[in-house]
Amino acid sequence: MSDSKDKTLEKLRAKKGRAAAINAMCCMCIYDPDALGCGSWRKQVEDCTSYDCPLYEYRPVTTGGKQDG
Repeated sequence: MSDSKDKTLEKLRAKKGRAAAINAMCCMCIYDPDALGCGSWRKQVEDCTSYDCPLYEYRPVTTGGKQDG
């Protein structure tokens, strides 16, 4: 595992709760910091196509930012 991935996982594991555990598991599974042009760990997880994964529907995804109004 790369130092970059280790540091990211360390930050994610420091948080508590179900969402934090899912974030850490997804990051550990799919994140490749050396994959140029593939984005951050969250972007790579968001682009995951492991539809058979039991965590697939719970994986972290962006919401598109704040809504004006």
